[in-house]
Amino acid sequence: MAVAELCLFPLGTESPSVGRYLEPVIEVIEKSGLKYMVCPMGTVVEGSVDEILELVKKCHEAILKAGAKRVVISLKIDDRVDKPLSIEGKLGV
Repeated sequence: MAVAELCLFPLGTESPSVGRYLEPVIEVIEKSGLKYMVCPMGTVVEGSVDEILELVKKCHEAILKAGAKRVVISLKIDDRVDKPLSIEGKLGV
């Protein structure tokens, strides 16, 4: 199990407000079945590395389909094999 932080930045939009471009991305994340937490500056997801990378691909497609002319994606993945990882564990909960 891995924990990842995903941030998508739509560029080439008509307004500095980006909510309409990110709403479809959140829908993709919700439908993925992966455990997730939306944070102020990104979204944290929990799953296998393959599941996370597939999710990133679907999020990329969703933000472009929403009308963004360009997208910058920031992805950090923490994958450990010596002990289990979880979102709660990373938060110290």
